[in-house]
Amino acid sequence: MNNHIKFNLSKYGRILLCIAVLVSFGFIRIPLESSTENELEKYGFRDWVPDISAREQLTQAGFLGAIGGFRSLVASIYDLRAHEAFRDKDWASVERFRKITTSLQPRFSKHWDLAAWDMAWNAYAYYRSRLEFSEDDLEKWQIEKMIMPNYVEKGLNFAKEGAKWTPESYLLPMVVGDIYSQKYNNPKLAADWYFKSSQAEDAPTYIFRAYATHLAKCKGMEEEAYGVVSNLYNDGKIRTLTIRRDMERLEDFMINKLVQTNSVDQLTAMIEKTPSNYLLNAALAEHYLKSDDGTDLAIEAYRVLLKNPKSPQFYRRKFGFLVALNPETQRSAYQLLKKMYTSIPQIFREKDLIELSKIEKSLNIPLNEKVIKGSGLIND
Repeated sequence: MNNHIKFNLSKYGRILLCIAVLVSFGFIRIPLESSTENELEKYGFRDWVPDISAREQLTQAGFLGAIGGFRSLVASIYDLRAHEAFRDKDWASVERFRKITTSLQPRFSKHWDLAAWDMAWNAYAYYRSRLEFSEDDLEKWQIEKMIMPNYVEKGLNFAKEGAKWTPESYLLPMVVGDIYSQKYNNPKLAADWYFKSSQAEDAPTYIFRAYATHLAKCKGMEEEAYGVVSNLYNDGKIRTLTIRRDMERLEDFMINKLVQTNSVDQLTAMIEKTPSNYLLNAALAEHYLKSDDGTDLAIEAYRVLLKNPKSPQFYRRKFGFLVALNPETQRSAYQLLKKMYTSIPQIFREKDLIELSKIEKSLNIPLNEKVIKGSGLIND
């Protein structure tokens, strides 16, 4: 009897000991599992939750595979199905399959990029083609006013959602900027998204230039745009034709503002205080050109401006055309303009080439010596 009691006590003691060990081990595991879970979330292994929408779109095998750890494989299969639907121009299926791939791998930016492209560009282009060939007025109205805008919006939504999932990448904010620029013709929103894209560590330099270009198109933001564009221009690493044209247009805006708000005497006083600001000399020249006999004074203002090493090259072009107004100095001005056009044709606009052609005609320049031979004009 006593031995039986001792055995039961020993048995219960072992059970209690096991329970105590398990409880202790459970408490020890809590911080370890919490740390592991945080790491899994950090690297995207806890991103996807199989909601009802995804369950409805996936086949049973695909759903089980997705929750069983084969998300990448299942996503690849549906990526191929989206491509097949694209070949068949089945845009509803393309959209459905792209939703699955982005849901399964939300941190893979390429899936979002393809989805946005298929909607805002491929489907849009398909229906635009149908619009051109349709002879049904009702169908044309539906395509133009409903279907095409709807697919652009779908593409925009894919890109914006992708940007949320991949905040470290430049790609999706750039795509949003592209859509606002090319599909909505909204330079302000395009500039905002290009700027956001340009701040990513992997962003190519051309995205910031796209930001500057679209900011320069925003009415009422010329001064802010001038600060951005002038920094790019003065940096001098890459002076694209667009940067050159934006720089000149924005400087014209700044000069006109100076002319409207200051007299000749005020501008002269400002030049004495800040002689390094060549815009003041350009504004002074514009003031002189408004008077009947101010051409010579304007030329002198430009001479001072051109001594400033920071002044853009297009002021030399302006100076050359100004000097060419005088018949006595027209030939020397032409030689200056010809030399500039030969070395830096980017600073000449179409209207400049038309004017240069008139000077050549006035001077009876032989055809084989002419700069302008009737073709090759540079467009604004």
